[in-house]
Amino acid sequence: MPQKNRQESKIFFSTMLLILSVILVATLARASLFNTIYTQTPNSIERGDTNRYEDPAINLLTHGTLAIDPTSPRTTTLSTTPIYSLFIAATYKVFGLQNRSALIITQILLSALTILITFFIAHQLWSREVALIATTLMAPDPLQTLYSQIILSETLFTFFFVFSIFTLTKLLTTENKMKWALALGVMITLTTMTKPISYYLVFCFILGFIFFKQRVAKSWLQLLSITLLILTPLLLVTTAWKVRNANLTGVYVLNDAMSETMLYYKAKGVLITKKSLTDKEAQQEILKRLPQNIKTPKEQVDAESKLAKEIILNDLSSYLKLSVNGLKAIIFGPGLTSQAQFYDNKEEGRTSSGYKPWYLFLISYSILFILTTYCLSVYGFIRSIIKSTKQKNVLHLLLLGTVFYFILISTGHIASDSRMRVPIIPIILLYAAYGAYSLLETLRRINMKKTKA
Repeated sequence: MPQKNRQESKIFFSTMLLILSVILVATLARASLFNTIYTQTPNSIERGDTNRYEDPAINLLTHGTLAIDPTSPRTTTLSTTPIYSLFIAATYKVFGLQNRSALIITQILLSALTILITFFIAHQLWSREVALIATTLMAPDPLQTLYSQIILSETLFTFFFVFSIFTLTKLLTTENKMKWALALGVMITLTTMTKPISYYLVFCFILGFIFFKQRVAKSWLQLLSITLLILTPLLLVTTAWKVRNANLTGVYVLNDAMSETMLYYKAKGVLITKKSLTDKEAQQEILKRLPQNIKTPKEQVDAESKLAKEIILNDLSSYLKLSVNGLKAIIFGPGLTSQAQFYDNKEEGRTSSGYKPWYLFLISYSILFILTTYCLSVYGFIRSIIKSTKQKNVLHLLLLGTVFYFILISTGHIASDSRMRVPIIPIILLYAAYGAYSLLETLRRINMKKTKA
């Protein structure tokens, strides 16, 4: 027995050493890439939404308020949920105001932790070998590499989300369900307060628990306890934030992104699709149709929501067409523009005679990575359903539902692109890892049969 324990400890130590080496190489490579890019073009790490997160962080440190504009009551509370801005503020507090280098390095370290958590998820679901493959696939992923080096909430959001998946895995595969139910509630809360898009995901999980009750809990009482432990942190924190917003602005919402997104991205996309307008023309039409006597943030949010619903419901066919195009961009988009803006900010990967060779290589690699991992992921998911226990199959189906949730909730957006795929990439790569492992095992068995013959 001691000999067996020593052998297992040796294997575990060797595996962890290999995993940490892969993560270290990936982290150093990303840090080196960032240093090279940032030295040449510092504004490569900015995007249109950067100020939505960074300005509140700076104003929190300098004016004591989370606001894009400290003089506006609307932006004091409604511009964003607070976690990513607080993350930026904490980094600037420690390393110096607007020390963007420290911020990006911290994000790169967070992305490394995300890889490590993915390893533990794969290990819990399958084996060390699959977990090692998952880690190896996560390390060179082009989109996670890209967004770890941009001032957007994707890296922090993905970290919390993957941690949520880890707690969900523990909840469904271990006996200590209450502890992991509470942990899942806390992680979903942090995820949602980083980016509200995940707000309804927890309710999808709970519906899944109810549907597969016999494989999740021993009794309805236990399932009720699990549900309450998951929901309590989320409802307490989000309700408190909504009440805070209502007290300061009169608007009982997590943030105003929903009304803005519905009007200035989804409804605007409908106008562009239906009337063949330019972006500027569609924007002007929206502004003309909004009431001119708006005085309060609540009136603004209500008017935006009302007009967005009116435009979309009056032309559902255009909205459906926009959604289908968005689906293709989210699922298959390699991030052409985003990668060009980051790696070659001035010329966006182009010359007067065409694309630069390095840019063609980068995009070719991105497309090849997408297609390969998708094929492996589909194969891995099917194999998982066939080979797993009924209890683990509940988890596989919930993870599949999670992928559909993020894709569907992101469609119909005029700016739908590969950025919206970032949070679900770890799930895709988990099944791609199992698919690769299953394929290798199949080939190994075929070779053994040939050798014996």
